[in-house]
Amino acid sequence: MVTRVVDVDEHGRWVYFNATREGAVERHIYRVSLDGGDVEQLTTRAGVHGATLSADGTLMLRFDSSRAFAPRVTLVEADSGAPVATLFTNDGATAVELGLEPPELVTVPAADGQTPLHGAIYWPPSARAGEKLPLVVSVYGGPHAQRVIDDWVMTVDLRAQYLARQGFVVFVLDNRGSANRGLDFEAAIHLNMGDIEVRDQAAGVRWLVEQGHIDPERVGIYGWSYGGYMTLMALARAPEVFRAGVAGAPVTHWDGYDTGYTERYMGTPQSNPDGYRVSSVMAHVDGLGAPLLIVHGMIDENVHFRHTARLMVAMAAAQKPYELLAYPEERHMPRDAKGLEYQERRVLEFLERALGR
Repeated sequence: MVTRVVDVDEHGRWVYFNATREGAVERHIYRVSLDGGDVEQLTTRAGVHGATLSADGTLMLRFDSSRAFAPRVTLVEADSGAPVATLFTNDGATAVELGLEPPELVTVPAADGQTPLHGAIYWPPSARAGEKLPLVVSVYGGPHAQRVIDDWVMTVDLRAQYLARQGFVVFVLDNRGSANRGLDFEAAIHLNMGDIEVRDQAAGVRWLVEQGHIDPERVGIYGWSYGGYMTLMALARAPEVFRAGVAGAPVTHWDGYDTGYTERYMGTPQSNPDGYRVSSVMAHVDGLGAPLLIVHGMIDENVHFRHTARLMVAMAAAQKPYELLAYPEERHMPRDAKGLEYQERRVLEFLERALGR
């Protein structure tokens, strides 16, 4: 996949771009002549690379990072890659120096048994050989997003790092429907959200359990926005796998979400009524019974609080238990420092209570 056009050097007749030719978990810089010919790879170090080209096309500002080290910035000659100057080294910002453990990257089979999926595992540093550990899946799962990548952003996922230090294994998986794996991969969720994504996440958990380190009776899941939706759908549609969940700002019915987003994937409610019905959380409330914590800002401008309100009505009608953490003055993502601290404490307390440590 070409993920970004860096620039076009019209004088030298080069197109510079980022792509995934070396694998979807990396980003390298390439160039190709406007007149055709072979694609030339300009970066080789494992990780994620970005660039900006000078106006005359002679110099390139490059930045790179990986799970092992934070972003660094260098100036190089565009043609040869020869270094001109080091502008920012980010001294002291490596995983080792900061006492962080980069996640392990793995490849697991999707629910179809064939499609490879990329995953990341945060292992507890205190884990003992032969010990069966509780698992928490950190999920997004929606289109136009990729979470598993060899980039510093994964290492500084501090909630995942903290949960690992509290004794949980944390697992991240990019299911079918997520970005940067090609149109067929992303279009797997067309007209039917919350199905293939859940099956792939469940397949990832089963694979991890088979490796022998996870207690299958203590598997939780958490996510925000589409990840909140995924948490609810996972609990409802795969209750034999997922035993507790934290759903942040969840979409609960696609007929109530932004049409500019939803109709790209689901069509309209008139053209796809069955898809809208089956893709809604409300269609699967009877399957919800595991411990559930819902977190939502009441002035959320993206996923309106109406989504959680509708779910609360449906949960009450079905006599289903849940816990609610509502923020009256917060929008789609909580911003208040004390509120954030309170949220993290509540999430940890909930997961410890539901899954044990």
